[in-house]
Amino acid sequence: MIKYLIISTLVLSCISSDLDLNTFSNYLEVRINHLHLEWLLDLDNKLVNATAEYQIKVLRNVDHIDLDIYLLDVFNVYLLNGNPLEFQIQVIRNQTLVQGDKLVIKLDRQYKALENLIIRIKYAYTDKARAAGFLTKEQTQSKKVPYMFSQCEAIKCRSLMPLQDTPSVKFTYSSTVLSKDPLIKVFMTGHQVDSLQLIGQYEETRLYQYSFKLDIPIPAYLIGIVAGEVEQRNVGGNCYVISEPHFLEGYAKELEELPFFLEKMSEYIGPYIWGEYKIVVLPQSCPFGGMEHPLLTFASPMMIVGDKSGVGIAIHEIAHSWMGNTVTGNNWSNLWIMESLCVFLERKTYQFVRPKDYDVIEAINGNIDMIEDIEGFVDPEKITYKSLHPNTAWKNPNDSFSLVPYEKGYQLLYYLEQLIGEENFKFFLRSYLDYFKFQSIDEDDFYKYLLRWVRQNIQDNQQAIINEIILIYKPWVYDLGLPPRQFSQTTPKYQQAISLANAWIQNNEQPQNANEYNDYMPNQQTIFMQQIMSNWEKLTNSKIKALDDFYKFSGAKQGVQIGFKWYRTIVLCKYEDSFWAVRQFLQSIGVRSYIVGIYEVLIQNYLNLAKQWFEEDKYLYHPLVSNKVQDMLNKAGIFE
Repeated sequence: MIKYLIISTLVLSCISSDLDLNTFSNYLEVRINHLHLEWLLDLDNKLVNATAEYQIKVLRNVDHIDLDIYLLDVFNVYLLNGNPLEFQIQVIRNQTLVQGDKLVIKLDRQYKALENLIIRIKYAYTDKARAAGFLTKEQTQSKKVPYMFSQCEAIKCRSLMPLQDTPSVKFTYSSTVLSKDPLIKVFMTGHQVDSLQLIGQYEETRLYQYSFKLDIPIPAYLIGIVAGEVEQRNVGGNCYVISEPHFLEGYAKELEELPFFLEKMSEYIGPYIWGEYKIVVLPQSCPFGGMEHPLLTFASPMMIVGDKSGVGIAIHEIAHSWMGNTVTGNNWSNLWIMESLCVFLERKTYQFVRPKDYDVIEAINGNIDMIEDIEGFVDPEKITYKSLHPNTAWKNPNDSFSLVPYEKGYQLLYYLEQLIGEENFKFFLRSYLDYFKFQSIDEDDFYKYLLRWVRQNIQDNQQAIINEIILIYKPWVYDLGLPPRQFSQTTPKYQQAISLANAWIQNNEQPQNANEYNDYMPNQQTIFMQQIMSNWEKLTNSKIKALDDFYKFSGAKQGVQIGFKWYRTIVLCKYEDSFWAVRQFLQSIGVRSYIVGIYEVLIQNYLNLAKQWFEEDKYLYHPLVSNKVQDMLNKAGIFE
């Protein structure tokens, strides 16, 4: 959490009881206030030559600066006047490939608290940067030029630049990106502005310059870049879609409701403060569902289904404009502060933009998947991942990511809303955002502010409400496993889908109401498919064939969650007649969780086939995905 002391009219962050254990930086002694980047792209060689300039505030007397790095080539460090500074790279407890290393910069003298200084670092990064996804031109739709995109969450930003890679530190930001090829266009976090003055001198006679600026402070993980043959199109109001040109018209049509989503969300939670809203639909190899960079959301093409049923990803990422980007958890043990509040706002928005009970079905699906994740954390090293406040010390915090911070946190917020009242909770959230605006906080900050707000604003049954919050809040956050209050959301549409699935599972004949499935909401169809998958051991090949013959699931254009559950069922049931569709599905997506989930059951049941498919298709995947599957195959090979 960030507290504030007023010293000589300056507001400075000071020590927190909930520190970030996943940074090697000395962020309690010095603080980056502004970051400027200058990058020269060489995408053909998967190389970026870079200079970073840091405006730094000294918080305590200090003679050095420690920054996070990951496999960067650091060439020199110097002051604004050109004087060089000594530096060294320190390896901490064999963390080089886990969290990276520490860049220790020796300053020219001891600096006192409240002083300012500016330093510059010249460095380069390559495809070793785990935040960077480099695609060859052959992997793009037009096959004309290479493509690059980034994914910095959680602690990958240190592979793109040396910095204080912690959500506890927020800074304003600017950048200039130079391209040698006119076909390669660049979009980056922030507002595009006229050319900024260059720091470096370049031998190339013709460079194409793209500059960006953001005056709202953000943490490092929200910096994002996409570069390649990309175009943008306005879909109404302040909303834009960006993609490869071939797909732009179709994507823009699928996402034409963006202004409506933004309007309805703003009506509930308050004004959208960031200006434009742009969403980049990345190429197929995108390893994640979405990423909420301010003014530049990234999304997987898996959300483009054709019937607008997959655009919930966009609604979730829009919600991050308030929850996470404006008020941020101060470390990765407090990821739930970003994600659960975002899920809550996303589902609240569904009440205005989707059919009745769509939000309830989302919550039910989320609860099912959360329980599966909780039950999957059996490794003693990962046991704390069952809580809302996992221990990420000496680990890559990405390893702790699951549906627990999303859904267990959402259920806490939903319970609080029921306790306080729907309208009251809306005003609490607005007040919370205003009070902590642009700050990074921990779970205790949220807790104390919640109690204070209730005492000041709730009259009826106040003490009983306070007593219940005190009773359940800390156990909800820190205890392992399911929440202390039972999940209670329900709708007849849930039981309707379960009953239809059971009719298929338990009987040898086609149910009379089989056509009912086609009228379900997409997430209600997911409930049906979850029930089918959960009962795969009861399904004969003849039943699988009957399901497929009637609904044409195999090879269909459908929501990725439905497809994922169907194809896992196909493999688990060893229904080889549809393996062609399983392969097609694996070749058509890039999201890590879905590819890993299919390969998990393939490896268990068809190891040699899994090896063959992966060897032939691994070029389609982002390194984060291919490395994970290769590791699974290697481990499975040991026990053959």
